[in-house]
Amino acid sequence: MNNSPDGLITQRSPQVIAVSSGKGGVGKTFISVHLAARAAQQGKRVLLIDADLGMANVDIMLGLTAKGSILQVIEGQAEIHDILVKGAERLDVLPGGSGLHELAHLSSSHQHILLSELDNLTRNYDLVLVDTGAGIGENVMFYASSSESVLIVLTPDPTSLTDAYALIKVLSTRHNTTRFMVAVNQADEVAAQVVFRRLLAVSDRYLDVILDYVGNMPECSSVRTAIQSQKLLYACGSQKDINNLNKLADSALSRPRPSSGGSGLQFSWQSTLAEGLHANAMRADESISS
Repeated sequence: MNNSPDGLITQRSPQVIAVSSGKGGVGKTFISVHLAARAAQQGKRVLLIDADLGMANVDIMLGLTAKGSILQVIEGQAEIHDILVKGAERLDVLPGGSGLHELAHLSSSHQHILLSELDNLTRNYDLVLVDTGAGIGENVMFYASSSESVLIVLTPDPTSLTDAYALIKVLSTRHNTTRFMVAVNQADEVAAQVVFRRLLAVSDRYLDVILDYVGNMPECSSVRTAIQSQKLLYACGSQKDINNLNKLADSALSRPRPSSGGSGLQFSWQSTLAEGLHANAMRADESISS
């Protein structure tokens, strides 16, 4: 990570945003894919990482054919560049691998092997979007807390709101993440604001976090059509729906990058890797001394 004298992150390091949700089925991957496509349209070099390990479907949503899986990289059977898939101009996709039990339960050493590979890969991009799994599992926590910013996606469903709060609570209390962007899917502006205010009220009462509402995406038939046809909404949606999605994406992508102090930026690829290597070294020293 490269910092300027005033603590701001320079543009020599890629911006890293994790897109997460408390529960599945809220449109997290849909939002991730379209954030990536919108950033690429704006001229950024974008890497979309499918970190929903074991249940990956970014490549399926985009109608792409994966060349391999992250598991092959971890096990030394392939280089990480070998499994990259070209999604569109300036957009590359790193597929996770679906139906693989090993990926859903990565060990700490495997997590850090992958993180080391990602450290080298991401230097070629302006923006890295990490589509994490849903919930509060170890893989979700690892990759969300390893990112510069976290975008929480939820819907007006009461269970979605409850689970989104649980995700924020765990990331803030156990991983020191203090700032979150929030997007409300499948809701008009009025309903989205109501959902966000409820989340904000309970978070303000019990947690020391800052929530930043970045927008909403109304429920529409175009989304279902895009998902079923494995196309971007830009290729088959109405202009109104495309404009709504662009408004949300532009809002999230235009947020200033956090500074290194007091911003919620607790980890970067490099610092998380260094922390893991230090912990391994400490365990090795303790083993030798005992």
